[in-house]
Parts: sequence; structure tokens; C-alpha cells
Amino acid sequence: MLFVSKSNAEDIDITWQVQPVVCVTQRPDTPCQFAVSLQVTNTSQRQYCVFLYQLSEQRLFCSSSQVHQQSLTLTIDNQATLLLKDTWGTTVLSQPLSVKSTQSRTRFRVHSPWSLF
Repeated sequence: MLFVSKSNAEDIDITWQVQPVVCVTQRPDTPCQFAVSLQVTNTSQRQYCVFLYQLSEQRLFCSSSQVHQQSLTLTIDNQATLLLKDTWGTTVLSQPLSVKSTQSRTRFRVHSPWSLF
């Protein structure tokens, strides 16, 4: 799935593409590790930094190049957000990341709790 995010970044001419935005794990409530492809198009060539926000912010990289492509290996819990910030620390773009599991959280009973006989 390709997700293009563009918000109030028109004034500084910056866009990005993040793919994928969902990580799939086998069991619910377990951390998920996946590769994310990120492409930033920065026609104004201003300095920006990309952060991963879960419980706290973690800076991933900074750049001022016009087109920046990078593959990142991320480990996230239930939810995380990628943030693109300018030199003043203002969030210009954000992209939520989520975790989906192949197994259900609910467990079904094998036997009924009551019997007729």
C-alpha cells in the first residue's frame, strides 16, 4: 500500500511517500519489526529531520537534499507515528503506523460450560 501524505507543507514545498504503513505480526500485543521505504521530495531544499514517535521521539535522520530516499527498519508496538520536522522543531508532516496481527485476541471455548446430562 502506498500512502502519500501532504498537509500544511505546501508553504515550504515538501511531500513524502511512506510505504508500508501497517506492520503484520503473528500474535497480538507483540512488537513488530518491518522495513519502511521513505521518499521525501523537498523542492525548497530546507533542512528537515524525520522522527519516530512512540512513547518518546527518536530522530532517524536529517537531510536537506531535494529528493531523499531511504529504507528504514523499524520496530513498533501497537501504534507509532513518523514525523517530519523543520529546523524549528515544527511538525510539517506526520504519518501514523499501525500493527495488525494474524491471530485474534479472543479465545473461544472448546467445551460448553454446562451439560444437559
